[in-house]
Amino acid sequence: AYGFDDDTIRVEEVLRLNGPDARGLTKTRVAVRDRALSEVYTTAEGNAPGARGHMDCTEIVRGEAVARNVPVVVVRDDRARVTHEAAIGSVSRKELETLMARGLSEEEAVDIIIRGMLG
Repeated sequence: AYGFDDDTIRVEEVLRLNGPDARGLTKTRVAVRDRALSEVYTTAEGNAPGARGHMDCTEIVRGEAVARNVPVVVVRDDRARVTHEAAIGSVSRKELETLMARGLSEEEAVDIIIRGMLG
């Protein structure tokens, strides 16, 4: 999702791993700029033996925008495993410099990185 101006983006995801050896992944990609707000709420539950789950969230923030990520990990079986990874912040300086070295302006480079992330 890509928010700008005064947009509000709200993402709610629930991953329930209820069966033996269940597998699951949530993958969220959000970019916000200007005064936009993003709120990502993700819940992952490991409820069965051998269940494996992962929550992956990346958010890029520009200008006065605000990004929030609220993960909830619940494990109800000691043989289940659920992990969470979040990265919230600006565009990677190294990626930016690489594109700018090829003649792009900073704004063009940021746009390409965001479009690539959002797929």
